Amino acid sequence: MMENLFLSIEKLLKGKCAIVGIGSEIKGDDGVGSILISRLKGKTSAKLFDCAEVPENYIQPIIKVRPDSILIVDACDWAGSPGELKLVKNEELEQFGFSTHNASLALFCGYLKQELPNLSIIILGIQIKGTGLMQPLSCEVKATLERLVEFFMRFQE
Repeated sequence: MMENLFLSIEKLLKGKCAIVGIGSEIKGDDGVGSILISRLKGKTSAKLFDCAEVPENYIQPIIKVRPDSILIVDACDWAGSPGELKLVKNEELEQFGFSTHNASLALFCGYLKQELPNLSIIILGIQIKGTGLMQPLSCEVKATLERLVEFFMRFQE
């Protein structure tokens, strides 16, 4: 199942790619997007942005890079199995429980599309298990993180 999702992502990511990680590393599984970016440094040719909990602060640096496609990775809660992955369409953002930034994520995507009209935005949600303060990643989310690191290491120029 995860391999089919990876194939879909590969088809959607075209041209110059950026990977945007969102989350708070001190809130358990919520930090998975940020942790992914730190694990990918030096291992992929995609442009990497660790936006932590404030993706709106990275709009201008992303625009400056002028990517053709962006993959946003964020913790999410749709009552799936912990560690499960789901591609979320921009228009579906309000239906999903993005842990700390759902309103700002929709604005973030909208502004990027306004500035870069041909930009393809893909949002990858990772189902959380827990987001308690100072908790580590759950085993399930950590296993998914490892698979994502392996997958994104394939993105080389």
